[in-house]
Amino acid sequence: MKKTILVLLLSIAIATSVFAGGASDSAENYPSKPITVIVPFAPGGGSDVLTRSMMDYLELPNGQNFVVVNVDGASGYIGAQQAFNSPSDGYTILAHNPMDVVSYTLGGVTDQELYKDLDLVCGVADDFNFLVTNKDTGWKSLDDLVAYANANPGVVKVGNTGSLNSNMAECIRVLRALGIEDKVTIVPYNSGADNKVACMGGHVQLSCNTGADIQSSVLSGDLVPLVVISDRRSKALTDVPCTEELGIDVVTTKPRGFYAPSGVDPEKIAILKSAIEKVCANPEFQERVITLGLEVNYQDGEALQNKIDQWVVELTPVFDDMMSGNV
Repeated sequence: MKKTILVLLLSIAIATSVFAGGASDSAENYPSKPITVIVPFAPGGGSDVLTRSMMDYLELPNGQNFVVVNVDGASGYIGAQQAFNSPSDGYTILAHNPMDVVSYTLGGVTDQELYKDLDLVCGVADDFNFLVTNKDTGWKSLDDLVAYANANPGVVKVGNTGSLNSNMAECIRVLRALGIEDKVTIVPYNSGADNKVACMGGHVQLSCNTGADIQSSVLSGDLVPLVVISDRRSKALTDVPCTEELGIDVVTTKPRGFYAPSGVDPEKIAILKSAIEKVCANPEFQERVITLGLEVNYQDGEALQNKIDQWVVELTPVFDDMMSGNV
């Protein structure tokens, strides 16, 4: 009899423990602890600064907040893979540039389609690739660039951040549209900072680089922006024409947002989205983001994923050319 009672009490205790554990991890109590945000780059980069800036305005239930963990390596792939392998409990998400995630697959880093296998929670802000030149070239517009490249084939070097990635694909698409792809040489650099320094120092005459990387040098007059690759002008550099208004059909932006491991409770995702969207609606946060060379553009994950899927269709032939050595 005593043994039976003991077994019964033990069963009740286990059941209570399981129930309590389940309740604490339910959407109703979410989040009950800080949410780890994997930033797959070293501290100080665009995704890192953007995420840490959001934390000053974020209002999650139960007084919780984000905790940034920097996982640097392989141009962000190591951190992205770590996020993919994390538990689907809503307590680990990834801050990343979706076009970089696309590049891992199209550029041959992995056969896995991480940009589909991870769940895109939402987009937060847009960055843009610019074509910029150094002040010594004297170029003020794309027409000046084209005229010089045609008159001096093989002379112009174009700096690019990385290789076999969306940055290079976008650069190639614009050069093709201008009719000068075969008259210039693209030089890859490990980082946007290295790319910028190379252009400022005259090692390359043209650079394809992000607004976040070049904004301060444009404002100082050391770099001259010729065009922003986008369907609209950047709010951070409003005087620079965009490709669409110039009739160049290359308008891919560089969104930054958050991914989650596949299978997270949709109610938890909804809580995250709501809190992030409120941050994005904050005028003070919007102004702060512009100073980073970005602009706030909240987009629901599903809508942004649809846009990215279309960009993948446009980019795939260029990646095929790059992978086969045809560029």
